[in-house]
Amino acid sequence: MSIHRSTLLILGPLVLMTGFYLLTFSRVQEGKASSNVVQLSAPEMFNNPTLIKATEPSTSLQLKCESQAEALQERISLHINVLVKAPYILMGDYETETLEALHQKTILPIQHALSISYFDTQPDQPITIITLSNRERYQRVAYELDQRKTGSYYGYFQSDEMRIVLNLATGSGTLGHELTHALAQIDFPEMPEWFDEGLASLHEQCEFSEEGDQLLGTSNWRAQLLLTALDRELLPELNSLVQQTRISKKQEALTYAYARYFCLYLQQKKLLSPFYRKLRTNQKSDQTGVRTLQQLLNVDHLSEVDADFQKWLSEFRRNSNQ
Repeated sequence: MSIHRSTLLILGPLVLMTGFYLLTFSRVQEGKASSNVVQLSAPEMFNNPTLIKATEPSTSLQLKCESQAEALQERISLHINVLVKAPYILMGDYETETLEALHQKTILPIQHALSISYFDTQPDQPITIITLSNRERYQRVAYELDQRKTGSYYGYFQSDEMRIVLNLATGSGTLGHELTHALAQIDFPEMPEWFDEGLASLHEQCEFSEEGDQLLGTSNWRAQLLLTALDRELLPELNSLVQQTRISKKQEALTYAYARYFCLYLQQKKLLSPFYRKLRTNQKSDQTGVRTLQQLLNVDHLSEVDADFQKWLSEFRRNSNQ
């Protein structure tokens, strides 16, 4: 998530991503030596994806990651552990074994699934993921590194530094969101903002496919924002969502929800992956995605999709309430 986008994460609690991991924290005893590093049990799978092996990084990328990790460590006042698994630099106030488990059981499966559906460009630069065990430590590191006064935000992606900072105590949903942003920036840097946020928000809560090689979005707290707008007849036309070049701060909450559930709508029609790849190809001639959507949905104007999308939303609500 860019420096201007993280505020949306205060609007509702993010739950653990279905298909990912149950994280169980032990208490940190103040004043003891063990308070420097949080004891965290290894993540447990609900629905095991295929075990993914990391590709062997180039020597230059490995050295670049190691150098960057050392420089970052000097800027953080907390005692943190570091694990370099190029292109990833994992840092946090957790045991090294936990960082290893996070890499093997969370990050690699997410990257693998996203590369199958969307991203063709493999990361060729360091991606830093800093995980903190509580809000206070998260806020402290966010300010030390990026001068962010984060309030109760759960995490953010500092795009110019390719750095994710998380309060992991809130669950792994934020990691799915921010990692999508990071990998998308490498594969499709000119991706329209509405789609970038919609795709990332889709992975706040999702599950692995039966084969373990795809991520499928499921319902989350953003649905209520969208359904309330629908009930009050305040839902904008789909064309207005897609045509905007920048997301309005006044409409941020509704726009994120709208974009997320439109991505879910496309996913259920098996059009989300084709849309991503076709739009990436067409980007110079279709900067917002309007024409690409018209082609995929076989319509002359996106207004022809509004009724079907709203019907889908109503059916989605009924199915969710059953």
